[in-house]
Amino acid sequence: MKKLLTSLALVLLVSAATFAQNRYTIVAFHKLQPGKTIDDAIANEKQWLPIHQARKTAGIISDWMMYVPFNGIKSEGIDFDYITVNGGTDLDKIHTYPMELFADMLKADPSFAKLAAATNSTQTIIRQSIGKRVNGTAKGTNKSHFLIFDMMKVGDAAAYEAFEAKVLKVHEARIAAGNISGWSLYKTIYPSSDEVSANYTTIQSLDKLSKLDEAMASYAAAIPKALGISPEAFMKQIPSQRQMTATMITTVALSTK
Repeated sequence: MKKLLTSLALVLLVSAATFAQNRYTIVAFHKLQPGKTIDDAIANEKQWLPIHQARKTAGIISDWMMYVPFNGIKSEGIDFDYITVNGGTDLDKIHTYPMELFADMLKADPSFAKLAAATNSTQTIIRQSIGKRVNGTAKGTNKSHFLIFDMMKVGDAAAYEAFEAKVLKVHEARIAAGNISGWSLYKTIYPSSDEVSANYTTIQSLDKLSKLDEAMASYAAAIPKALGISPEAFMKQIPSQRQMTATMITTVALSTK
């Protein structure tokens, strides 16, 4: 019994340490070349997937994903066609593509040598950003679900992060009620806030699009219990905290395992 309790304690410690690790992202915003479609882009990015998988296996990244707007649904202010994200805990690693990892792959499939040219003819990266996960629900966003990206411009970063830390209880209540499956807050750490249209992004996941129609009702039910104020009082606080600049509904078209 003592051994079992010791083993359980070690598992919990490892899990807690893993959860406590910083998560960084490098986000690439892609624009299709004239005449190309999102299906062309998915086919092209699929060719890169074994390379990203090799980087994950080597411990360079923890994951890689390609997000595409669901049925092209996106607001004004979004000037890209899809995004790819490298995620990891070591910011000095996640941008690297060490060629020694791919030598055997190139021998097995010489077409990798032509991949860069094929990529350039399909899309171009209009910009990139470096982000850090600031906060999120215990249940992270589910990549098999619909994901809503809300992009915000924030002036007072400390005040906004403190505000979202309180609102985290609301999202946990929404998860418990079955409205969403997860929620996360990311901060753009480069470029600086003065140089970008959005310096914070929230991502929430839901298993059905019909849950969108329940969103406001889920907020109204969760806010009084989680924050002890009325939904109306809460909504009055939002404009002073951030300005939403763009939003889109996405699905994950490709990802590492």
